[in-house]
Amino acid sequence: MDLIIRDVDPHAVKKIDDWAKKKKVSRQVYLKEFIEKATLLEMISNADESFEKQLQVNTLFMEKTADSLDELVGVLRELMANDE
Repeated sequence: MDLIIRDVDPHAVKKIDDWAKKKKVSRQVYLKEFIEKATLLEMISNADESFEKQLQVNTLFMEKTADSLDELVGVLRELMANDE
């Protein structure tokens, strides 16, 4: 898909051309890679946020499970003590 951008400041274009030249690619290739990487970074950032939220949920679940197990161990100890 094509993308056309008009009325870009000449100094900005010069800077982009300098960056492209350093990478030994054309302006078009440089900007294409830049745009594609920017969208990829957003997707990674969103995935990272989702992972972080899921990690928090999992941590809470594990804490509640540990509390329940502690209660169960207490009940079992009481039952075993009563059997003796």
